[in-house]
Amino acid sequence: MQIDLSKFKMITNVENIGNKLILEINKNYCTEVNIPYPEVEIEGSIIKINTHPKRAENLKMGILNLISYNIATNLKSKITKRRTIYISQNIPLIGHTAFGLIDRGRNIIQVRGHCGCNLNCIFCSVDEGEFSKTRKNDFYVDLDYLVEEYKKLAEFKGIKKLEAHLDGQGEPSLYYPLVDLVQELKEINKDGIITMQSNGVPLSYKLIDELEEAGLHRINLSINAIDEKMAKMLAGKRDYKIEKILDIAEYIKNSKIHLLVAPILLPNVNDEEFKKVIDYTINLDLRIKQNVINPLTNKKDPILGCQLCEVYQLGRKPKKMKVWNYKKFYSLLKSYEEEYKKKGINVKLILKPEDFGTHRRKKLPYVFKVGEKTLVDVVLDGRVKGEVIGVAKDRVIQIINCKESEEKLLGRKVKVKILRNKDNIYVAEMI
Repeated sequence: MQIDLSKFKMITNVENIGNKLILEINKNYCTEVNIPYPEVEIEGSIIKINTHPKRAENLKMGILNLISYNIATNLKSKITKRRTIYISQNIPLIGHTAFGLIDRGRNIIQVRGHCGCNLNCIFCSVDEGEFSKTRKNDFYVDLDYLVEEYKKLAEFKGIKKLEAHLDGQGEPSLYYPLVDLVQELKEINKDGIITMQSNGVPLSYKLIDELEEAGLHRINLSINAIDEKMAKMLAGKRDYKIEKILDIAEYIKNSKIHLLVAPILLPNVNDEEFKKVIDYTINLDLRIKQNVINPLTNKKDPILGCQLCEVYQLGRKPKKMKVWNYKKFYSLLKSYEEEYKKKGINVKLILKPEDFGTHRRKKLPYVFKVGEKTLVDVVLDGRVKGEVIGVAKDRVIQIINCKESEEKLLGRKVKVKILRNKDNIYVAEMI
């Protein structure tokens, strides 16, 4: 009897040292499994069980259970080097910002299949990347489960004219299998769109071609500097290559996927480079015409989505950066629009939701009120130190400021007070 691990979709590579399996899971994760049976021989992805049939059947089930257990409990990200918690059907996907689905009462559903980033941006709002000082766990959501729950939420909101937006605490394009996810979401959003944020580093010609075929409508591409030295500094990675990102931008522009360049202004840090990115993008738009129509607006999407860097509690803030309000930021963008208008170029830099076909839509009802006290089952370790994740009323609840160790709380039922419920994202403290 034998087990062929190549037939399991999530296992993307297999190595072994004797009877220790080293499994690559969904490209970006790994786990090790010790097979403690002398009757077992491993050759490549084939596990041979050399014993009589009845015993072999029992060993087969034991081996498969060992693999499943290690994926569930001992998964590690190859990108961030952090423990990764595999989310499957026993964990709700509404309630946390790190994984799952977010409904903010519009026709956009945010889809967060995983967290973890390949860059270490000096301005990261969630302190992501390999060198994070606050993040201790990553999460990965099973593809079938993610799609199944998305469909339920889409049907609740009204299936027409929806946007599934792939974003999250990290780099969305690192989710694997990304193309399958886009294809599945497109099957649900037949007259809607699928969009994605990306820093561009994991993108390739081949992946863009596959995403185009799968039905991706738009990539919001982060470009924050044209100068190589500045770009590396902002990304927090010495091997970041802005030339590669600009090449990817041009390739997207030549595809049927709409390109939106999304530079972020860090006042007093990248002011000149921010303007250079705008100049580059407008020149690219003039040079390569793209006629991708957004079915939500029956128009082309804007080419630029300028952002202002904000400061968050656990995020990073560059020392030299000044904090601006949006009035000052929009005044700057208005001056750029006027500058281009004098050159005979109409460019819109101050955007509104309706520019993308975004509108209000039926929203999931809240299941807890702020200040409410309730019992929850603690089921997962949290994203940061002093946090665990509980479940109640088909929602996950981020329980913060835990005084007991996270390990001692797991599996317990605890009483909490709800501190936040906005957009069905729940934060609570134990009482």
